Parts: sequence; C-alpha cells; structure tokens
Amino acid sequence: MPRQKETSIRKRTLSEKAYAAIKREILQGKIEEGTFLSEADVRARHQIGRTPFREACNRLHHEGILEVVPRRGYLVPEMSFRDVRDMFDARLLLEGVIAEIAATRATQNQIRELEQIAREDPPSGDSDNDYEALSRSNTEFHLCLARMTQNRELVKLVTGILERNERLAYLELRSSRIQSTEVQLCHMPVVEAIRRRDPAAAREAVLNDIKKGKLDIFGSDESPKAAPALSKRSSR
Repeated sequence: MPRQKETSIRKRTLSEKAYAAIKREILQGKIEEGTFLSEADVRARHQIGRTPFREACNRLHHEGILEVVPRRGYLVPEMSFRDVRDMFDARLLLEGVIAEIAATRATQNQIRELEQIAREDPPSGDSDNDYEALSRSNTEFHLCLARMTQNRELVKLVTGILERNERLAYLELRSSRIQSTEVQLCHMPVVEAIRRRDPAAAREAVLNDIKKGKLDIFGSDESPKAAPALSKRSSR
C-alpha cells in the first residue's frame, strides 16, 4: 500500500509538471494559436511520459485552453474578436452580481484573504514569467471574490470564464506593459467596498476593473480594428 500511494503521488506530480509547462508555453505564445501540439516534441522538451502529457492536455481542454480534434490531437484554438467580446460581456454581467452578493456574505477570513491577494508583493520585472504570475494572481483575486458569495453555482460559472480568460489576461498584461501596481490600484477599491459591506460600491469597483481590461484590449472603439492586444499577437 505505501508503494502504491507513493506511485500515485508521483503520477500526480508529473501530471502537474506537464500541465504547468504546457500551459506556460501556450500563455507565452511559444506554442502558437492555430497549431496542434506535437506530443513527441512536448514530451521530449519537458521529460514527461505519455500519461502525464495526456492528463495535462485533458485538464487544459476542460479549461478551454485546448481543443480536441478527432484523429488529429490537441489544438491551441485561435481567440477571435467575438470570443474576447463575449468573455468581457459575460464577466461584466456575472461579476457585478457576484460583487454585490460578496459584500453582504463574505466572512472576515475571506475579506482578509482577498486583501492579502490584492496587496501581495507583485513580480518586479517585465519578463514573460512575471506577466504569467500577475495573470494568475489576477485570476485568483476574482475567484476569491466569487467564493465570497457562498454560492457554488456562481463559483462554477465564473471559474469556467476565468480559466478561458487567463490566456487573454496574459496577452493584455504583456501587450500593454501593465505594471503590477496598476493591478493593485484596481483591486483595492473592491476590497475596501466589501469591507464596508457596500454592495453598490463593490459592484462599481469590480466593473471598473473589468472595463479597464476591456479598454486595454479594444481601445476606446470596440471594433476588431481597435484591439491592440489581439493584433499584437501576430507580431510575437
């Protein structure tokens, strides 16, 4: 039994390693959109076996980062203008409600956790890894906010959107060279409104945060031609 448990833990560790490595390469554009993953190349590059590779890809498929194409393998889908617009529309509708509910239901421990995420020491540089870490921190902030609603259905809904949104968030941060302090400035008003138990202010603060991201992506004119972060992907 101890040996079986050790083997199980090792498999999970290898799967986590594969998941993190493949996701990082997709986020950073090292595996480009519109291309299929080469299982042989990825496995050789990261020294992982077939099972961890497939478990990692299945997890990324569940998150919407990969698509499964029968008899072809795993595809990194292209993110269209409509995909991006739809994600922002969904977030504005859903997270506004979440912020209002969170302001009335959040526990003191949850408020402290949200503030800790908002105030944590950000990455100091502007490397791809720094933007990846900042993207993860931003996602965790919004997931923490969702958990404050004490509503599992809302948490599931926003988790699905945020997982698909993570690649876009990374592109947004990198293309606009957003500094970590700017992210903190957007998040702290949310924390302060929830601490005051002010649903209207919490809603306004989180919507301002999301709208800023939308503006960084599309510019002032919401059209495919005015999407700087999207257009810059082709110049990587």
